Amino acid sequence: MALPNTPDGTVKMLISLIGEAAALRMMDAKNFGGGRFDFPKSEVGLGAQTFAALAEVVSMANAQRLCKHFGGECLYIPNLSNHYREERNRRIVTAYNAGSTVRELMREHEISDRWVHHILKTTDMSDVGRGVQESLF
Repeated sequence: MALPNTPDGTVKMLISLIGEAAALRMMDAKNFGGGRFDFPKSEVGLGAQTFAALAEVVSMANAQRLCKHFGGECLYIPNLSNHYREERNRRIVTAYNAGSTVRELMREHEISDRWVHHILKTTDMSDVGRGVQESLF
């Protein structure tokens, strides 16, 4: 198994294995973001405590999936939550403006309806598409 050797490769791998919301929680600096993480080989034995901490952040099923994929390996978990959170927020506003409902957005991104409303009120979309417009003049 080849481990991703760039932060972007790690992010893509985590998202593909456990989904965007769980990957963002994992990359949060309050959890594992910005440091190396030793994935246990199983949820029992010497890795039980580490597995429990991982499951608390990403869910039991996702922790099992990660340990099956990376078990016994040490992987740097980037702290990219702010960058990806901004991208997610822009996607939410764009999808809402294109007709998605708040309920659809909260389910897709695993966030509350209050948080979707907060994102819709506070996300600055003024520079989206600006680069294309400026290049025409």
